[in-house]
Order: sequence, then C-alpha cells, then structure tokens
Amino acid sequence: MDINDYVYALLRDRKVVLLNAYPGFGKTRVAINIAKRWNEEGGEALIITRSRAEAIQLCEFARQVGIRDRTALLLGRESLCPFNAHDSKQCLLYRLSGLCKVRTRAPAKSITTCNPIDVFNEGLCPYELSEALAHQLPIVIATHAYLSGPELYSKLINIMNNWHKPLVIIDESHNVIPGLETSISIGIDELERWALHGNKLARRILEKVRGYVPQREVILVSKFDIDDLLTGSEAFSDRVIEILMHYGTDVCAFTYDGKVVRLRCLSLRPIRDLITRSEKALLLTASISRRFSHIANAISSSLHYVAVDSLPREFRENFTVYVINDVEFTHRNRLLKDYLDLVNTVIKFFIESAPPVGGLAVFFPSIEYMDMYINNYSPPIWGIPTFVLRDSDVAVKLIDEFRESARSTKTVMITYAQNPVGEGVNFLEQELIGVLMVGFPLPQYSQWGFLKARYYKKLGIGGFTTAFLFPAISTTVQVLGRLLRDLDRHRKIAVLLDRRYYQYRRFMPRWLALSIRAIGLSQLMKLNLW
Repeated sequence: MDINDYVYALLRDRKVVLLNAYPGFGKTRVAINIAKRWNEEGGEALIITRSRAEAIQLCEFARQVGIRDRTALLLGRESLCPFNAHDSKQCLLYRLSGLCKVRTRAPAKSITTCNPIDVFNEGLCPYELSEALAHQLPIVIATHAYLSGPELYSKLINIMNNWHKPLVIIDESHNVIPGLETSISIGIDELERWALHGNKLARRILEKVRGYVPQREVILVSKFDIDDLLTGSEAFSDRVIEILMHYGTDVCAFTYDGKVVRLRCLSLRPIRDLITRSEKALLLTASISRRFSHIANAISSSLHYVAVDSLPREFRENFTVYVINDVEFTHRNRLLKDYLDLVNTVIKFFIESAPPVGGLAVFFPSIEYMDMYINNYSPPIWGIPTFVLRDSDVAVKLIDEFRESARSTKTVMITYAQNPVGEGVNFLEQELIGVLMVGFPLPQYSQWGFLKARYYKKLGIGGFTTAFLFPAISTTVQVLGRLLRDLDRHRKIAVLLDRRYYQYRRFMPRWLALSIRAIGLSQLMKLNLW
C-alpha cells in the first residue's frame, strides 16, 4: 500500500499517528499529500515544521501538487520582509523613507509563488499578505517558533478557532515532543526595581547572587507560582509574565551563571493543547525509534506509532558507519593533549582516505570543544578547501560555498553537532560523502538538565533517557541523515569516534543500528574507508 494511503487510513481510526522514517524518505511530501487529501474531504490543515527553509520547501511541494492557491505560508515579519524589519515600527520607517515600495495591502487573488521576493516585486508586503491569507485559506504552513512564543501561538489558536475540522501535522516533531524550552535574561537592576516594589521572590534571588560567582550555571529558585511574581510586577518585564502564562510553572527555574540571571522554562502544555484542539494529529520524525516511542505518550496517550526502519537495498550497500569502540571522550579527558592529538590524527586520516572529489564534515559535540581543537591546531591546513562553521547566521552562505566546492574537489567542513547543518539541510550527489563525529553529543550535565530529568521521571518516561540520551541519539540520527541522499550512486561513510555510539545502538532506528560496524582505533587506521 502507498505510504500516503496507509497513513491516511490510520488517521481515520486514530487520534494521533507518529510516523518515524529515515531522513530522505519523503516525510515532507507525505505531510503535503495528507493535507491535500484532508482538505479535499472538507477539512483544514496546519503544518508546522522546524525552520523557514523547511517551510518554504513545504510550500514548493504544495505548489507541485496543485494546492498552492489553498496554502498560506505563515512566517514572522523578519523572515518574510526583504529588509528584515523586526517589528511594525521598523516596517513603517522603511516605507516612509521610500526604501520599501509596497503599494497595496490588498491580498492577491491567487498566489503561485513561494518566494517572498516575488510577492514584494508585485507591490505587496509578504508578511501582511501571509497574515491575511492564513485566516482565509484552509491549509497553513508555520514553523516551530509559533509554538514557543506566546504571541505567535495565539495567532495559531485564533486561526484554528475558526476551523471546523482541523488536522495538525508537526514535521521534525522530535524537536518538540519532549517539550518546548525557552529562556529570558533578567538584569540585576530589573530585579532590584522589582524587589523595591515589594516582591519577595526578587529579594530571594538577589540575596543568592550577591557576591556569588558559580563555575557553571546553577539554579537559584525552582519552586514558585505565578502569584509570586505579581507583587510589584508593574516594575517587571511583561515578557516574564507572558512566558509563565504560556508555559506554566511545572518546570521553571531562575538560574545564574555568574553574569546573568535567566528564567528557564520547559513545558508540554502548548503541544498538548494543540493536539487537543485538533480532530486528528500527524507527527513526523526520523529520530524517535521504537525505544523512544514512549516519550510521545507524554503528549498523547492515544498515540499510534509507525516506523519505516529499513533502507532500500542499494542504500544499505553504499552506507557504512564505523564506531570506534575503544575510545570515549568524557568531560574530564577530552581537553587533554593526548585526546586532542588523537582527534587531529583521526581527522587527518579521514581526509586523506577520502576520494579526490566530495564533501566531508567533521562534527564536534559542542562549539566550545570545536574552538578548543581549532585553537590548538590553528589553522587546520590539509591542502584542501576548509570551511569552519560557527555562526548559524552565516550558515546558508557558507553551506552553499561548501557544496559548490565539494562538487569539483575534496572539501571539508568543521562544525559542531547542534549547528543548523546537522538537521534539515540536504546534500545531493557528492556534496557530502563522509561524516566524522568526535565524541558522543550528550547535552552537558547541569542543574537545569537534572531538573528536567526529574520532571520526565515523574511523567513516567525516563529521566536520563529523555533529558540526555534522547537528544544525543536524535542529534546523531539527524547528522548521519545528511548522508542519505543519492546512496544508489555514491558510497558514503560515517566514522563515530566514541564507544557509546555502539553501547547505545539499541536506542537508534533499525536502519542505523544495522549499518554500524564496531572496530578499534588501530583497525580504523588501516582501512580503505571508501
């Protein structure tokens, strides 16, 4: 049976369906096909994906299947404005200055493009048009940001309140199923003003931070109610109140790193609320293996799990993952010179073993460790084009340059696991033929992390598993997923430099676990990888 027919049939009988399939399977096209069919039967569909780029890709797929005229692309002002206006005031200034030449606010009768610049060139404001069409059309595409921000979330709810048969589709759902996180910085001077207006919570926080310089971020206060914030709140940021009203106080804490006080919150409430309001919900991911499927029960007890966990035969033959099972990078040893030298040796071997044409990527577990390596071996010169990707703001430009170089010669990118290149970026043909992951990308242990773990344990979905292991496996799946394009024509290799990849392989999707070969470091150095 066609996967679209199969999933749609499941949605007839189930409230919530979670489809886990390998990167490159075509989940995004499934989302559009399901939304189209749902709309043809009189329903409305909200499709939420991770980023602006992925939202525009969804829009393009909608255009290809003939439903662009029924689809609204709901993105933030800055994402759609050709001049990156942050708010309505800046937008007005651009118009008054003559820089922005929008002539009308009237929506076009039919939109056939997904490019905001094309809309702007027709004399329309892409942002204002998207806002208007989102309230008129039966299919709306938005990003995960609309779940996290109170103001943006209310826009989604206002749209859905006017629908009579809503379907919610969340793409890249592994990013939101464990809950939404946010944080806001609070100045000491703001706390002092708040305390002067009689707030006892602010006084408690100030008493703890005076003269205290912790070595890492610590929790100051974790048990409080919204009522504790209201006294003297006229002197406090409305943003704090908005976050607490949106997220609740189940897992919220004021933290301090010696410089800045932050309010951190984690909540399942927005996701649960959205699913409750919908008639049906479809969750799409590549990172929630069967071993992790119980995590999704925290947002819906009626969830039905489906997995496509086998690669096509021609893919399996051209994809190998080597796990080095006699090395482990811990927080204590990874900064030692012996370990940094080992990393440098493996990177050099990895590059020298690769074919003369194709892209290679080296992922460090954190930006701090990547910088430590570069500072000790700077500049990393291997006689080939080398790109170092730190700043996500320049990611698109740098990735395009990397791709172009990799099409004609051996090229390497040095980056870190949580960078945008690790998820949602497609590399075709030989643009990426090898990945080296240094260390196991566990989130850094912290008091905030342990607070989340205790919360997950109370929910019955596993504390360490959900707070630490799931993000590490999810990151690994997404990074290695960048290799799963055009495997029928090109051999692609991954080297995972940490024994824990093998130790936790049972938590990985089946297609990945079956691709793993455990070897020692000395064996690796003798292999012809490609």
